[in-house]
Amino acid sequence: MESTPASQPSRPSRASGAPRAEAVSALQSVLSVLAYNLTRPQMHERLVAAAGMPVDRAGLALLRVLAEAPEPLRVGELAYKLGVRHPHVTRQVGRLAQQGLVERVATGDDRRVQLIAPTRRGLDTLRRVAQATEARLAERLVGVDAETIMAAVEVLSRLDVNPGWGQDASPQAGPPPPDPQRPGGTDPAG
Repeated sequence: MESTPASQPSRPSRASGAPRAEAVSALQSVLSVLAYNLTRPQMHERLVAAAGMPVDRAGLALLRVLAEAPEPLRVGELAYKLGVRHPHVTRQVGRLAQQGLVERVATGDDRRVQLIAPTRRGLDTLRRVAQATEARLAERLVGVDAETIMAAVEVLSRLDVNPGWGQDASPQAGPPPPDPQRPGGTDPAG
């Protein structure tokens, strides 16, 4: 999260009682700088070096989704959760499987249907990247109390940016329709 003074957004003081529009504008500015800094290749390279496994950003995102899922997922489910197309996930799963970070799990009678699960090595890689990230955050947040950090977590948690960022937030929006081939499962991408 290296930044130069020029990339530092102006931050209104708490005492200023900034109106809501100014506060939202300040948040947007901070998020813009964070998005830029967090997606820089140098930052990613440092974090995966700490993990000891060369895995790209898309691979880490896929591993995170798998690790958070209560059970293995179909490629279509992964695509939906990542907000990407089915072929992209298929290629990424192939790369991660070659690295031993995910595995394909056959299901029942239909050999065409495969579920994707993280391997122990994949979970360990994800854990090491998370530890490196948390250490970096801890360095940057020295002097910030836990209450303030949790307030930031609450605000940022409301910005559910995937899928549908930039789309109208309508009450009809929700999870994909149920997958008839998997009780309780979803697979909008087939």
